Amino acid sequence: MTQQLTLLQKLMNGPSMGYIDVFPDRMMWQEMAKELGAEFKVRRGASQDYEIHQLSLPYKDCIIQSTVSSHRPLKFQIAFKRNLDFDMIISWEDFLERLFKKIRKPEIQLHHKEFDKHYLIKSNRPDLLKRILSREIQEIMLKYNIYSISYQFEKEMNETKLLSVIQRQAGGSKMIYELIYMFQLWIDALEKAKIIK
Repeated sequence: MTQQLTLLQKLMNGPSMGYIDVFPDRMMWQEMAKELGAEFKVRRGASQDYEIHQLSLPYKDCIIQSTVSSHRPLKFQIAFKRNLDFDMIISWEDFLERLFKKIRKPEIQLHHKEFDKHYLIKSNRPDLLKRILSREIQEIMLKYNIYSISYQFEKEMNETKLLSVIQRQAGGSKMIYELIYMFQLWIDALEKAKIIK
């Protein structure tokens, strides 16, 4: 029963296409933007019936952008100029993934039992991934049960994006501050490993 409840809780907090009103969070985003020196925008959906909240925060030569709407989960994304051929995807490990793991080649393991059990980790450069995915980043990902994070080259845009789907609701300002800090750690690590210019 406990496992079923845990799975149910994960699904409720996970990405969903259901409607959740984000209007009450507008003031929180405005206050955070003011404190951080970030830009906050409220946009309307194509049908004009829902809000999209977007926060853009400069950090070094990058812009950390977060968006959430009544119809889409909280996401963070950062665009980079590519310096090295490096791709990665870290996502929830579900029942089917655990089953397939037994028959295909082993996935990347970080020797952090809780993280390795919770996430499926793929990369074309496991050596680099292990260097940049610090324990501190892992702990924040686990704390907020982040659904996925990827770093992939988008050929048509000629840029690489770090994109993360967090969860259905934005949560409180403490959570957002910690997530921003985590993405700053990602930028620092990517820069130090010379993955980004």
